[in-house]
Amino acid sequence: MILDANQLAIEYRFYADSRPEKIDWKLLNHDQAMKDIYSIHKIIKKLYKNRWCATGISKGGTTCILYQLSYPKMLDATISYVGPFPNAQEDKRTITHYTSKIGTEECRKKIKDFQIQILNNRKDLILELDSLAYNENTSFPIGVNKVIDYAAAEYPFSFWQWGFSCDEIPQNGSSAEEIFNHVEEIVDFNYYDEKQCAQFLPAYYQFMTEYGYYGFDTTGISHLLSHKNLTNLTFCPKDAALHYDGTYMKEMTRKAERKIKNTILIYGENDTWTACALEPRKTANVLKYVKSGGGHRTRIRNLNSNEKNQIYSSLQKWMKVKTVAL
Repeated sequence: MILDANQLAIEYRFYADSRPEKIDWKLLNHDQAMKDIYSIHKIIKKLYKNRWCATGISKGGTTCILYQLSYPKMLDATISYVGPFPNAQEDKRTITHYTSKIGTEECRKKIKDFQIQILNNRKDLILELDSLAYNENTSFPIGVNKVIDYAAAEYPFSFWQWGFSCDEIPQNGSSAEEIFNHVEEIVDFNYYDEKQCAQFLPAYYQFMTEYGYYGFDTTGISHLLSHKNLTNLTFCPKDAALHYDGTYMKEMTRKAERKIKNTILIYGENDTWTACALEPRKTANVLKYVKSGGGHRTRIRNLNSNEKNQIYSSLQKWMKVKTVAL
């Protein structure tokens, strides 16, 4: 750890084990969640009276900044790892990012060709999915045909998000087993099984009603899909109203880019979510780093020595404690 400190992990409202028996979905929103965190923080702060730093990854990174903006007097520093600020239910910046801004044209074509391979091997891949479901005693609520469609459409987003290399993509003419194993590594077919779909219901509800998310680019593969109009709304709870209102996130994005302080922002250049990165005004107490070639796993340890030293120095100043180099 960089800071010799205690650590408090707070589970987000309605996520994981923090669920009532019956969820009132309209109570799952950022304003309520920030109040949850504040209530917990206020109690714990009576025990730990020194300085506080908030940190989180991905949506958790966004949450840290939203909390800082909501309760600015509660924090002395914030470290947001790969935290996106989407501006639409299906933010088109993510598609622009992986279709034209990262990688080479040759690599992007190889990705598209592999998506076609996935769909052309549908029958054999369905057999593999059936075997996976049997061996793991699970099922796919959306049906195996749709799983193939979604896995193929998801592939480029996940490929760049998780920082894979074009050299790892199977060549044209690869066996169904090779294709299945590669998609399993990049996308993970279990992402569509009954357990994962149930686990991510709160996340998808919030993504598609308030937070914002991404859509799918089906250019060049739409004729091979068994289902048209692929959307992440498919994975939302069926008993919830799914009206999207981006007012909160747009307001907080503007506020963050003007008012965040004592903040470290870390992104990966290739990560699809970096398309939705914050662009704060240049101030002395906001540091932003974009790791060249980095993905969604980019952390402080992946930065160069000079960048790390800047972070250690800033944290020492903001937190009034010594820092320990990673």
